[in-house]
Amino acid sequence: MSISAGVAPKVAVLGAGFAGLAAATRLADAGVEVTVLEARKRIGGRVWSEQVEVQDRVCTIERGAEFVLNGYQAFRALGERFGLALVDTGMSYYVRSLAETPSITTEALAHAGQRAAEFARDLGRAASVDEVLSSLGFPEEVDQALRARIEISSAAPAVEVSARALDQIASFAPLPSHRLAGGNQRLATELGRRLGAAIRLGEVVTAVEEREDGFRVRTATGEAHFDGVVVALPLGVLLHGAVDVPLNPDRRAAMSRLTQGHAAKLHVPLASPVATSAVMSVPGRFWTWTAVDDAGTVAPVMTGFAGSTPALAGLEIARGPRQWVDAARSIRPDLTFADSRSMRTSMGERTDVDGDAVLTTWSDDPFALGAYAAHSADLTAADQRALEGGAGALTFAGEYIDPDFTGLMEGALRSGHRAADALLARTRPLACLR
Repeated sequence: MSISAGVAPKVAVLGAGFAGLAAATRLADAGVEVTVLEARKRIGGRVWSEQVEVQDRVCTIERGAEFVLNGYQAFRALGERFGLALVDTGMSYYVRSLAETPSITTEALAHAGQRAAEFARDLGRAASVDEVLSSLGFPEEVDQALRARIEISSAAPAVEVSARALDQIASFAPLPSHRLAGGNQRLATELGRRLGAAIRLGEVVTAVEEREDGFRVRTATGEAHFDGVVVALPLGVLLHGAVDVPLNPDRRAAMSRLTQGHAAKLHVPLASPVATSAVMSVPGRFWTWTAVDDAGTVAPVMTGFAGSTPALAGLEIARGPRQWVDAARSIRPDLTFADSRSMRTSMGERTDVDGDAVLTTWSDDPFALGAYAAHSADLTAADQRALEGGAGALTFAGEYIDPDFTGLMEGALRSGHRAADALLARTRPLACLR
């Protein structure tokens, strides 16, 4: 990608999730002519906030990514840029009581998690979470609790997840957890407002073709020429070949050594006021919580999250939310679930509302084909470099790329900035663009 005298290069950004929006905004701020092609009729991707009415009160539910965690520097900086307020949820994503084995304290589980993380660091070679836990020989109940925590958070079986993830996933420090007031999708909305008409919704990209003079991007409705391309499509879409994108052998091999996670979320209305809470089911491989919203009190909604394909199968997610609701009732006798049809919603795509429950999945969404990614044990440092690297004026962005915040909103934003910076490095001097 090069600059002709005073002429801004044209860049296509494929996808208007957090990664694509972060890349597009960075490029637009530098004077690049950006076109964002998004298959959905909305922006935000797997960050999806909905308004629901429960007990005559409007609440925000996060049908996708939810918690703003420790170290979310890019997220917080963008929030400050657009004047978006963070809400302390009053509970901690990192601390969950065990429904079936309450005798195992949070402190005991934290100690076991720290031992596992230290063992993985001292091992001196790559290993899976399963290998590390099997080597330590924890008591069965502690072992299963750790596995459940890791599999839920990774959205994948422990045998498929790198033990390097233990440093982050096995953290049980009671750090605060936040959300954006009014929903995390508000950040996407503000980024989209900055980009304006550069975003084209309902544009399903089918192929990217590299040519001598740039790139031809084909969609279901036509094609256009660009000087550069940022591919900010979900890993599942790329792995399944849903879009024909040039992938060099190193990148393709690295992507094959990532673990595609599969997860589901559940929202159920409550009939009476509650306190904040976080309770995990070890055999069910899901956890539930209640949290403070921007009204300053605990919202009358229980949220659930189940991670890994075996967990979703065990809860019979493919048949709807009924079995999961029953399982949640069994571990949450402290909650009074509301009567059927007590939660009124105005849902967008992929609605699954069954009585009083809202179920959200991503693996059956053709524009996602999975939740988020995790590193497998055999992902090497060379693989990580291949994931982060670009091929000339073709760069990639997505939560699966970032090495430190893999699978998280922060990772998506950082990868978008990194992809944009790689393109901008090829467009000097930038002064002529401003």
